[in-house]
Amino acid sequence: MTNNDRPSKNERRQHAREVARQRADAEKRRKRRNKWFLQGGIGLGIVAVAAIIAIVVVNVNSGGTTSAAGPKNMVTGGIQFTGGDGKITPVTTGAVSADGTPSPVATADSDGKVKVVEYVDWACPVCKQFEGAYADQITDFVKNGQATLEIHPVSILDRSYLGSRYASRAANAAMCVANYAPDKFLDVQTQFFEKQPEEGTKGLTNAEIADLVKAGGATGSDVSECLSNETYKGWVTKITNQVTSDPAVAGPQGFGTPTILVNGQRVSTLTDVVPTIEAAAK
Repeated sequence: MTNNDRPSKNERRQHAREVARQRADAEKRRKRRNKWFLQGGIGLGIVAVAAIIAIVVVNVNSGGTTSAAGPKNMVTGGIQFTGGDGKITPVTTGAVSADGTPSPVATADSDGKVKVVEYVDWACPVCKQFEGAYADQITDFVKNGQATLEIHPVSILDRSYLGSRYASRAANAAMCVANYAPDKFLDVQTQFFEKQPEEGTKGLTNAEIADLVKAGGATGSDVSECLSNETYKGWVTKITNQVTSDPAVAGPQGFGTPTILVNGQRVSTLTDVVPTIEAAAK
């Protein structure tokens, strides 16, 4: 090797900085996982909590209308994301008609990518814990072009919020954002989990829900009207009924949130989600 082939001092310094940054990011994520899963006695008990939720869940939306149109960008029943070069992008689609059903179409630009599907209730405490521990890692797979992500908002926890229908109103907010501001969906979801009200309360008011949507970057009169009119109330009922009665999603213990599928297979233990994606991406 000649002197000209050797990295310059600046190049060696930049390389060292990049290695240090990567190590710092990894340590930050490790501490974040520990915060959710080791503090407060959560640990692997999150799996047991999820199982309990699955057993006791009842569809409080039953009896509502089943002939409701869905939002745009959720033709599969969920909002899809693809990515590459460090960016993540929502997949735009049409809406499901009032008498139609979701179609399991392939995510755009999905060849060779791991397909990750999440079923979440924005009022679900275990969903909040899962999001806090693993969301950054999962979206990194998408940003790196290794995976696609599809999020299905549902409402199964109205029973936990003193008759306020908070879970359903939060799910409607998810639909409004998917329809009018899909590029802000993940940011809004983060806001809802960070400000999630405690179970046993009345949850958040409509005005507080609107504030969270705005804080996530989804603004405009269309979004505001969708929230105040609860435009997708019927769709929330319809899609939740379909999901909770689907044995491929519910599993042997019944449906609970979060439920994660990787390449069509349900991951039974939440702590196995990221390793399963990693293995499938190789």
